[in-house]
Amino acid sequence: MAKTTHQLLLVRGLQIFTGKVPAAYANQKEFFFTSIQNISESLMDLKKETLKDACERFGKKLDEGKANDMAIAEFKDLLEKLVSDLDFGRVCASMVGSKELIKSRLSNLEPISLLGEEMKTSGRDAEAERRINNAYSMLNFDLLIKELAASPSERTADIVLTKARAEVAEYCCLYRIPLKEEDTLTPFSLLQVDAVIAASYRLLSNVRRAMGA
Repeated sequence: MAKTTHQLLLVRGLQIFTGKVPAAYANQKEFFFTSIQNISESLMDLKKETLKDACERFGKKLDEGKANDMAIAEFKDLLEKLVSDLDFGRVCASMVGSKELIKSRLSNLEPISLLGEEMKTSGRDAEAERRINNAYSMLNFDLLIKELAASPSERTADIVLTKARAEVAEYCCLYRIPLKEEDTLTPFSLLQVDAVIAASYRLLSNVRRAMGA
């Protein structure tokens, strides 16, 4: 039930972010930042539930002696989209160890937040950085910053952020559809949304920098 709730909150957050700016907000920048925070919170809650479910299912296979090569490959494919490079490497290394060692590693796992990585001033996860860079480029955010640099003003900043939300709306259209209770956003979907939100935060930072804030 918790997973369904987090999914609904995530979908609703994306719908709000890509819709009309409520009158309560002073400007696009305030709305942009608040929406990113709200979406990230729901996303991380959903990631935690997804990771917990995946680890429990794999742990059950270990107990039942069904953790064959195919099961391990499927688990690694899922895990790669949810945790940091460092944690992924540790889990992979533990696969040659005992069942107790594997379970111990899994019990300490936490999902990675690409937005959290973007907020770091140093020591970012290399794979997270690559995914954020790709999302930033794919959403044409670099062109939007050039547009702002050519005519730096609050009006242009609002126009740029409006265009950015339109880019996010187009890219995330599949993730903004209301879900049925039995539907589940895949780890790949969660990773894509995470990268888009982190790239959006980077854009907002660049907009503020361009405006001298």
